[in-house]
Amino acid sequence: MSVSENRKKFSELIQRWIIIEDNTIEVADDLIKRANNPVVKTFIEIIKLDSEKHKRILESIRLSLDSTVVLSRDDLQVLDTFIERHKDVEKNAIATAEQALEMASLPIPKMLLSHLLEDEKSHDTYTNDLANLKIYMAKSTG
Repeated sequence: MSVSENRKKFSELIQRWIIIEDNTIEVADDLIKRANNPVVKTFIEIIKLDSEKHKRILESIRLSLDSTVVLSRDDLQVLDTFIERHKDVEKNAIATAEQALEMASLPIPKMLLSHLLEDEKSHDTYTNDLANLKIYMAKSTG
Protein backbone atom coordinates (compact mmCIF):
# COMPACT_ATOMS: atom_id res chain seq x y z
CA MET A 1 0.00 0.00 0.00
CA SER A 2 1.43 3.39 -1.00
CA VAL A 3 1.81 6.26 1.47
CA SER A 4 -1.06 8.06 -0.24
CA GLU A 5 -3.32 4.99 -0.09
CA ASN A 6 -2.36 4.39 3.53
CA ARG A 7 -3.14 8.00 4.46
CA LYS A 8 -6.52 7.81 2.68
CA LYS A 9 -7.42 4.54 4.41
CA PHE A 10 -6.32 5.94 7.78
CA SER A 11 -8.45 9.04 7.24
CA GLU A 12 -11.44 6.86 6.33
CA LEU A 13 -10.97 4.78 9.49
CA ILE A 14 -10.86 7.91 11.64
CA GLN A 15 -14.04 9.18 9.97
CA ARG A 16 -15.76 5.81 10.49
CA TRP A 17 -14.76 5.87 14.15
CA ILE A 18 -16.19 9.40 14.55
CA ILE A 19 -19.50 8.11 13.17
CA ILE A 20 -19.42 5.21 15.64
CA GLU A 21 -18.87 7.65 18.52
CA ASP A 22 -21.69 9.89 17.21
CA ASN A 23 -24.02 6.88 17.18
CA THR A 24 -23.06 5.99 20.74
CA ILE A 25 -23.73 9.57 21.85
CA GLU A 26 -27.12 9.55 20.12
CA VAL A 27 -28.16 6.23 21.67
CA ALA A 28 -26.95 7.36 25.09
CA ASP A 29 -28.94 10.60 24.86
CA ASP A 30 -32.08 8.62 24.06
CA LEU A 31 -31.54 6.11 26.86
CA ILE A 32 -30.69 8.79 29.44
CA LYS A 33 -34.09 10.39 28.76
CA ARG A 34 -35.80 7.04 29.29
CA ALA A 35 -33.89 5.94 32.39
CA ASN A 36 -35.53 6.63 35.73
CA ASN A 37 -32.80 5.28 37.99
CA PRO A 38 -30.05 7.86 38.68
CA VAL A 39 -27.38 5.15 38.87
CA VAL A 40 -28.40 3.74 35.48
CA LYS A 41 -28.29 7.29 34.08
CA THR A 42 -24.79 7.69 35.49
CA PHE A 43 -23.61 4.45 33.85
CA ILE A 44 -24.91 5.62 30.48
CA GLU A 45 -23.56 9.15 30.95
CA ILE A 46 -20.08 7.76 31.64
CA ILE A 47 -20.06 6.02 28.26
CA LYS A 48 -21.54 9.08 26.57
CA LEU A 49 -18.86 11.37 28.03
CA ASP A 50 -16.14 8.97 26.95
CA SER A 51 -17.60 8.88 23.45
CA GLU A 52 -17.69 12.68 23.35
CA LYS A 53 -14.06 12.76 24.45
CA HIS A 54 -13.11 10.13 21.87
CA LYS A 55 -14.89 12.08 19.13
CA ARG A 56 -13.01 15.25 20.08
CA ILE A 57 -9.68 13.41 20.02
CA LEU A 58 -10.50 11.83 16.66
CA GLU A 59 -11.47 15.19 15.21
CA SER A 60 -8.11 16.58 16.36
CA ILE A 61 -6.37 13.68 14.65
CA ARG A 62 -8.31 14.36 11.47
CA LEU A 63 -7.46 18.05 11.68
CA SER A 64 -3.77 17.28 12.20
CA LEU A 65 -3.77 15.21 9.00
CA ASP A 66 -4.81 18.23 6.96
CA SER A 67 -2.33 20.73 8.37
CA THR A 68 1.11 21.05 9.87
CA VAL A 69 0.96 21.36 13.64
CA VAL A 70 3.47 23.88 14.96
CA LEU A 71 3.88 24.75 18.62
CA SER A 72 5.41 28.10 19.48
CA ARG A 73 7.68 28.64 22.45
CA ASP A 74 4.68 30.14 24.26
CA ASP A 75 2.63 27.03 23.47
CA LEU A 76 5.41 24.82 24.82
CA GLN A 77 5.62 26.95 27.98
CA VAL A 78 1.87 26.62 28.60
CA LEU A 79 2.12 22.87 28.02
CA ASP A 80 5.09 22.64 30.39
CA THR A 81 3.23 24.58 33.10
CA PHE A 82 0.21 22.30 32.74
CA ILE A 83 2.35 19.15 32.91
CA GLU A 84 4.21 20.29 36.01
CA ARG A 85 1.09 21.38 37.85
CA HIS A 86 -0.91 18.33 36.88
CA LYS A 87 1.68 15.69 37.87
CA ASP A 88 1.17 16.24 41.60
CA VAL A 89 -2.60 16.54 41.23
CA GLU A 90 -2.71 13.26 39.35
CA LYS A 91 -0.53 11.43 41.89
CA ASN A 92 -2.81 12.66 44.67
CA ALA A 93 -5.94 11.63 42.74
CA ILE A 94 -4.52 8.14 42.12
CA ALA A 95 -3.56 7.69 45.77
CA THR A 96 -7.00 8.89 46.89
CA ALA A 97 -8.78 6.64 44.41
CA GLU A 98 -6.74 3.61 45.52
CA GLN A 99 -7.59 4.28 49.18
CA ALA A 100 -11.28 4.75 48.39
CA LEU A 101 -11.35 1.59 46.30
CA GLU A 102 -9.80 -0.41 49.16
CA MET A 103 -12.53 0.84 51.48
CA ALA A 104 -15.42 0.25 49.08
CA SER A 105 -17.46 -2.85 49.81
CA LEU A 106 -20.61 -2.38 47.73
CA PRO A 107 -20.44 -3.45 44.07
CA ILE A 108 -21.64 -0.24 42.40
CA PRO A 109 -19.29 2.16 44.23
CA LYS A 110 -16.48 -0.36 43.80
CA MET A 111 -17.08 -0.59 40.04
CA LEU A 112 -17.33 3.19 39.62
CA LEU A 113 -14.22 3.81 41.74
CA SER A 114 -12.33 1.22 39.74
CA HIS A 115 -13.34 3.02 36.56
CA LEU A 116 -12.21 6.37 38.00
CA LEU A 117 -8.88 4.92 39.13
CA GLU A 118 -8.16 3.58 35.65
CA ASP A 119 -9.13 6.94 34.20
CA GLU A 120 -6.76 8.75 36.60
CA LYS A 121 -3.97 6.34 35.69
CA SER A 122 -4.60 7.03 32.02
CA HIS A 123 -4.29 10.77 32.75
CA ASP A 124 -0.92 10.08 34.36
CA THR A 125 0.21 8.21 31.24
CA TYR A 126 -1.19 10.98 29.04
CA THR A 127 0.71 13.63 31.01
CA ASN A 128 3.94 11.65 30.49
CA ASP A 129 3.16 11.39 26.77
CA LEU A 130 2.62 15.17 26.67
CA ALA A 131 5.99 15.71 28.32
CA ASN A 132 7.64 13.56 25.65
CA LEU A 133 5.75 15.41 22.91
CA LYS A 134 6.86 18.73 24.38
CA ILE A 135 10.49 17.59 24.24
CA TYR A 136 10.08 16.44 20.64
CA MET A 137 8.35 19.65 19.60
CA ALA A 138 10.92 21.81 21.42
CA LYS A 139 13.67 20.15 19.37
CA SER A 140 11.82 20.81 16.12
CA THR A 141 11.16 24.48 16.93
CA GLY A 142 14.83 25.12 17.57
